[in-house]
Amino acid sequence: MSDGRTGYSRVGRYGSVAVAVITLLCAVVGLVLLTLVSLELPRAVERDRALKEAVACRSVPRVPADCLWRAPFTVSGIHLWSGRRGDGIHATLTSKGGTAWHTEFRDDGPVLSGLRDGDRVTGTIWRGRLVRISAGGATQVTEASPDTLPESHIAMILVCGPSCLLLAVACAARLRRPTEHRWRRGPKLTAALAAGLTVAGVIAAVVAIELDLPLWAMPAIWSAPAALAIALTIAIWRQEPEGEQRAEPLVF
Repeated sequence: MSDGRTGYSRVGRYGSVAVAVITLLCAVVGLVLLTLVSLELPRAVERDRALKEAVACRSVPRVPADCLWRAPFTVSGIHLWSGRRGDGIHATLTSKGGTAWHTEFRDDGPVLSGLRDGDRVTGTIWRGRLVRISAGGATQVTEASPDTLPESHIAMILVCGPSCLLLAVACAARLRRPTEHRWRRGPKLTAALAAGLTVAGVIAAVVAIELDLPLWAMPAIWSAPAALAIALTIAIWRQEPEGEQRAEPLVF
């Protein structure tokens, strides 16, 4: 007959294994999504470069073209907030010929928030898509514009990639030893390091995007806070609590 302590240890062991399995599944799903984002990155960079290098069209393009065609539009149906049903920020822009363009935006400024139904704007069409609107000396990109797609892709990879990879490796190592039921400093420090790497990715993305730095600057900026987080984690790990046997490495 087992005592209460043995039963508790079994519950704790099974609980830690369940947590490791759930965390591993989430990390793997995240890595799969990030892989898809990485595969899309070269195309996003190409579209961003093509738009920045595009010149004005010499005449009205009859088919989608790489040149920039600017045309007047009338604004109607402005929606400046995201509703509970997932309605995004959008507006209907009607061309001079009467064609309605349902256009979505990432935010409501700096142009859209100052517009009312019936106002006129200048739209920029590229490859058959309305990518920008201009009014009152200000310009705002639409969701169809690839202007910020490469930065967004790299930011997502930096914010989530290292943490997902770390958690996946740690959980896989934990599941290789299911009878080890100690839940001590190793798993906690692993989770803390994963959070620290995520914060480092957020810092790198914000700094690079706000300062309008090139794409390669994001990993360079990320390396400094990431190295600090790793060094801090190692320093804490080496400070073994007095009277406690050294726990296993930084894995589950």
